[in-house]
Amino acid sequence: MRHTFLLLLITISAHLSFSQSAQISYKISSYDNTPKAFQNLLLSNAAIENNDTINEEILDLVNPMVLDSVLGRKKEHHQVFLVGWLIHAFGNFNWRAVSMTKEKFVGTVRSDARNSEEEYTEYDIDYDLNFHLKKYLNHVFKSYDTQKGYHRQDVRRSHRTNYETVPFVRDTNDLDIKRYRMHCEMTPPAPFRVQLHYLFFPTQPGLALKDHPNFGTDHPSMGFYGASCLDCNHNCHPELHPYEWTWWLNLHGTDPQAKTWLTGLFYESSNRFRHWSHTPKVGKISIPFAFAVKEDKSAYPTVTIEHLVINKFVNKELDKLNIPDTTFDSKLENRLVTINDMNGAKYGINIVFKNMLLTEDLKYWLSDINWDAKNHILSGYFNFATAVKELYTSRIIFKN
Repeated sequence: MRHTFLLLLITISAHLSFSQSAQISYKISSYDNTPKAFQNLLLSNAAIENNDTINEEILDLVNPMVLDSVLGRKKEHHQVFLVGWLIHAFGNFNWRAVSMTKEKFVGTVRSDARNSEEEYTEYDIDYDLNFHLKKYLNHVFKSYDTQKGYHRQDVRRSHRTNYETVPFVRDTNDLDIKRYRMHCEMTPPAPFRVQLHYLFFPTQPGLALKDHPNFGTDHPSMGFYGASCLDCNHNCHPELHPYEWTWWLNLHGTDPQAKTWLTGLFYESSNRFRHWSHTPKVGKISIPFAFAVKEDKSAYPTVTIEHLVINKFVNKELDKLNIPDTTFDSKLENRLVTINDMNGAKYGINIVFKNMLLTEDLKYWLSDINWDAKNHILSGYFNFATAVKELYTSRIIFKN
């Protein structure tokens, strides 16, 4: 009996010690009415999917960045032996930056494509976006206007461009957004393409987005972050190439309310963009959340993180980013995050890792926490930062 009682005490003590080490606290930073875009996170997934503008407004709340956000030079070119340099130097075939800093674009996919086999070093995963948000339309207007200034023609006669019509001539009071697209392109690292196909996004031929478990539709809204440029290997059409962050909401899960995010950080592995994309890939991303809190606080909301396709983490690279002291890692399966308001009230969020990782180069934290007392909504940002050799992808589920 004594031994049983002693064992019980040891078990309780160990549990308390674990609970204390697993907890971390944050303070509420504002007490405002919840912004509309954050309120939209409380809509059903069906309601979000049926309104591309709302979907894009939610995705636009995401804030990505990479350490090498400034482009190393104005132009990049193919690296196929001396041919790439020769056509760049004498034919002016290259990619030309529209902005010297990497940019974010959020839109809805009109079409997607991928290589069936590697062409030299290229194996591109492509998405063409249309935009319902005015600021991204204005962004792409700038790219088309720059393209018109070059007046370049594709060497293929079937791809000749008429610069005297839409999208180069436009009436901003009567726009067909389908005529304005941004081509988003990236070659993921070869050793991980099969894993990506099954766990993240389609990389192999023959699978429609609507049949992939992370999409469920051929026209998802998506966010991309990378180098905004013109592809002057053809007719200088607008591209985001390479994109290095991508994110979207999978609105086809079994829970009609839970918000399932897919996020991916990539190094462009085709060797075409030596001055625009570097390894290791060091970056961070902020993902919005909003929880409806019951008055009695009887149940905590949950954030579940699942690591998908990952590469080697790179030690000490995160020191180069501006990361707060109040971070936690993925070394514990469960932890409780507590949030304190100015009146002494406490709110909790359960953080669950479906697969733990014993690394110091993957950090998480909360920021910009707002308590809307009138509507009982707790909102803010769930952030993570990482430093990897080539890629990191994850699924993050927010459940009330």
